[in-house]
Amino acid sequence: MPENIQAALLSKVLKFNPGFSDSTSIKMLVVYNNNTQINKDEFIRGVGNSIEVKAIKPEELKDNISETNVVYFMPGINDSSKLCNKNKVLSVTGTPQYVEQGEISLGFGVENNKPKILVNLTSLEQEGQSFSSDILRIAKIYK
Repeated sequence: MPENIQAALLSKVLKFNPGFSDSTSIKMLVVYNNNTQINKDEFIRGVGNSIEVKAIKPEELKDNISETNVVYFMPGINDSSKLCNKNKVLSVTGTPQYVEQGEISLGFGVENNKPKILVNLTSLEQEGQSFSSDILRIAKIYK
């Protein structure tokens, strides 16, 4: 699924997380590497102005995670997602298998040519995050 569409969906989905009220200014880190530089730029453009975004390399995550609410992992990057559990930060990806395997809590995939929201409940709970039943009803759930 194109990064700009994931970004637009993410902006909407986050409104269904009780931890992010309208007054919360959401800060997101986008973790990328040299292979995903162009995708990262497209994702950030798609986010719009509702979320404050900072792009970092995987090795910078540890130093930056404490000042953020959401971490988006570009494809091929998931080995530092455990930091999200420790810091109670929501992990997000566009790589469905990371959600399926429980490494990342929220993801986006395509099912029947339509965008699909993916949620791993175990990982979500470990991160101290939750979503309203409105989102969980339409999402594909993993445990």
